Amino acid sequence: MLSTYACLSVSASRYLSAAQFARFSATIAKSATHPKEGGASRAFSLYKQAMTSPSLIGSIELDGHKYVFPLPKYAAPQERAGDGLYFLAFVSSDEINNYFYHDLPQAGWTHDQQLGAGHFLTGHGVHMTIVQHFYLTSDISEFHVLIDR
Repeated sequence: MLSTYACLSVSASRYLSAAQFARFSATIAKSATHPKEGGASRAFSLYKQAMTSPSLIGSIELDGHKYVFPLPKYAAPQERAGDGLYFLAFVSSDEINNYFYHDLPQAGWTHDQQLGAGHFLTGHGVHMTIVQHFYLTSDISEFHVLIDR
């Protein structure tokens, strides 16, 4: 257990609290049951990205205007082809709800409705669509953010 703590702390370049250690080690262990998606090694890689990601702000440019919005605390932006912004985040169901119903509205985005995995918001004169799916475990979610007029 001490070696696991040391490995996670070194990978994050900082000491982890007991709650952080419990959270991330359990999530990485649970992801081992998903070998086709990369399993524990993929979860560990995402953990390193999330813990060292410098920004908790996302942005999308549309018609020469940059629209910014908060990202969840442990988010790791992902490179993908196509429109919008993709990121993976270590989030609990409570943190997902807090993200959609507190963090985004506090940044000027009004949550209009949810249809399945799609969340529809308005703010700053545009529409935002966020599609959220669980990835590897229910403790990691994949987000795809689109903004249009």
